[in-house]
This record gives sequence, C-alpha cells and structure tokens, in this order.
Amino acid sequence: MRPILSLILILPILAFYSCNKIESGHGRASFYLTDGPLESNNVSGVVICITRVEAFGPDGWKVIKEYEKPEAVDLFSLQGGETLFLEEKELVSGKYDQIKLGLVVSQTSDGGNLPAHYIKFNDGTVSEISVPIGDQAGYTIIGDFTIPDGGITSIIMDFDLRKSVLKMQNSEQIILKPTVRLLEEAKVGSVQGVISGITGTRVAYAYKGGNFNDNESTPNADGVLFNNAESSSNIDENGNYYISYLPSDEYDIVVASFDGEGNFIEVKTIEEGVVINDGELKTLNITI
Repeated sequence: MRPILSLILILPILAFYSCNKIESGHGRASFYLTDGPLESNNVSGVVICITRVEAFGPDGWKVIKEYEKPEAVDLFSLQGGETLFLEEKELVSGKYDQIKLGLVVSQTSDGGNLPAHYIKFNDGTVSEISVPIGDQAGYTIIGDFTIPDGGITSIIMDFDLRKSVLKMQNSEQIILKPTVRLLEEAKVGSVQGVISGITGTRVAYAYKGGNFNDNESTPNADGVLFNNAESSSNIDENGNYYISYLPSDEYDIVVASFDGEGNFIEVKTIEEGVVINDGELKTLNITI
C-alpha cells in the first residue's frame, strides 16, 4: 500500500501539471512591451492608453488581453531592456505575423485630468499626443513569430519612441505614429559597454552591417534622425550604454552627440563588424 503522505505530496504535483498541460496543436506565448530611448533629455514620461491586444495567426485574429478599463503605459520607463508583461496565452501553434494594439480614442485618462496619450517634460508640463484617425481602431504591428506545438515562447513588442512620437511641422501638435518591432526573445541578443572620451548628450545606434551612411544624420520626412537604426541607447554620464533586443546579425555601432534639446551635433565614431548571436550579451567598450 502506498503511504498516505506520498499520495498527499503527489496529488498537488499532478494537479499542477494537469492545469499547466498544453493542449495538442497549441503552444503558450507571453507578451511584453519595451521601448527605445529619445535623444532629448528634457522628457520624463511618454504615456499611451491601450484597451486590448490581439494577434493574427492560423485561426485569424485572437484576443490576447482585453482591459476592463484603459491601461496607461509609460513607455519612457521601459528603456534599457526593461519590459512590461501584458499577458500569457495558450494559442494555436504556428506562424503569426501581426499584433494589434487597441488605442484609446477618448480625449482624457486618469479620471479626466490628463490626455489619453501624452508626453511629460522635466518641468512638469504635459503635451497631448494625438492618434491619427487611421490608427484609432488599433495600431497593427507587422512581424513574424512562431508559437511551437507544445512549447513556450516570449514575444517582445519594442516601441521606438524617437520614431513614434512626432511633432508636426509648422505646428505644436504631437502625433503618435507607432514604430514597433515584433521580436521573439529567444532569437535576439544585446550589446553593452562603456564609451569613453566623449561628454554631453550621447547616443549609441545599432545598424545592421553596411546600412549606415551619411544621409542617416539628416532628418527624414518625419524629422527623424538615424531612421534606419535597428535600435539605440542613450549613453549615461559614466559612459555606459546597453542596446537590447537585436536580432542575431552583424552590426555597426554608431556613436553620435547631441545638445540638451536633442539637436544633432556630429557622429563621433563607428565601430564596425559587431556580431550578435541569439541569447548573447556582448560587451563592447569603445574609446573615442
């Protein structure tokens, strides 16, 4: 006869695995938000309000998370590899190629005291961020990821604030034009280190090998500098930088300087041929 104590210990374990068993033909995915930096150092927060998260895959659109009330997310706090967990969901296994973020279309959040989407400056002032009419039904992120049959994966939605929050020309209006990368956590790496020999406001950009040219330091039609950079990192006062969520590839690290208002001054150096592998945290120190 099996001892009663053994049965008491085994039953909770069986219950745990039963509750966590993945149905055949399905996999489990966790969804996260993260963000890249702004060049300007006079911003203390960038808040958007989301209402739902959906994913498009083998069975069409599936709701990942629907919020009972709009969720205010400070993207500015999700830099340097920080992430915000949204939801874990069991879904049909296979290839997915779109995620949709539902955006608040009302004018206020926080009980009506603040705009639904806004940017906050160091002096405490707030400016509303407008959502273009075409995105009010939800912003669709294009990118591939796979949910393995019986497996588990983590999906990162990487906002790039400097490309996503734009000031209209000849106007004070700020609009939300989301630029978001869709990444599988298992297929990315990061690079970190210390950059010495330069002071002031500095940014390190990661370009896929050969994609950087002198035109990148000229604003594009939206006023964005270094538009084709895969990702970037502000360099702190001690010279530390950390560029996260880079798909495995060969990169050039471009170091640029800015004034306190985010105006570009010059490219200081380019470190070429930096290879990033899946799951790797590479250390690369640069002396200028």
